[in-house]
Amino acid sequence: MSPVFAIHRRFSRKVVVIITLGLLSACGANARVVSDSQGPGIQQAQQEPYAGPKRSLAVKAFSFKAGRGGHRVGQGMSDMLTDALFNSGRFIVLERENIKDVLDEQDLGASGRVKPSTAAPKGQLEGAELLVRGSVIQFEPRCSGGSAIVFSASRACIAINIRIIDSATGRVVNATTVEGSSVDKRIGFVTRSELPIGLGMYKGTPMERAIRNTIQAAVDHIINTKL
Repeated sequence: MSPVFAIHRRFSRKVVVIITLGLLSACGANARVVSDSQGPGIQQAQQEPYAGPKRSLAVKAFSFKAGRGGHRVGQGMSDMLTDALFNSGRFIVLERENIKDVLDEQDLGASGRVKPSTAAPKGQLEGAELLVRGSVIQFEPRCSGGSAIVFSASRACIAINIRIIDSATGRVVNATTVEGSSVDKRIGFVTRSELPIGLGMYKGTPMERAIRNTIQAAVDHIINTKL
């Protein structure tokens, strides 16, 4: 192989690498997680000490209204939102989806079969001031196609509607649409290492990142509404 041909091949490889990296950077530059919140970012919220009153809330299972997936996707996302709201330290988070387990334990304590000093008493469940309801309206593992030159990279997209309801009056006090995609790299209160049942098949895929980014944006919004 002649020296001139060898130099030409090395130069061609460099051009391909530069073009590929440029396209990958361009794909990431346009990605964002959207909510209607105008409050401080998540890292600023984490750094600020919080000693104020905490509102009690409960998250209901999300309904699923997208074309792909099913109700287990909604259940998994509501589980993740519950965990993330608890991890934020801004709210008293109450169990509602599995409340029957708590009631069964109290009934067992009242049956006389449990040591009285350890029995869970009745009449002390806390009521939720706020209810968070959601619905998944978009769930696309591949919402934009890739190409060979960017190694068939794909973008996953999710959109959820969220309503916050005052349980005393039944009024909707906040409603928003939160959108997330796989190209955003936010880090915040979504610390769960494993995806819940219904979402496990997306582990290690662009959809996993889109799920986590959407949940993070939802937590940011709920915190910044300051209800």
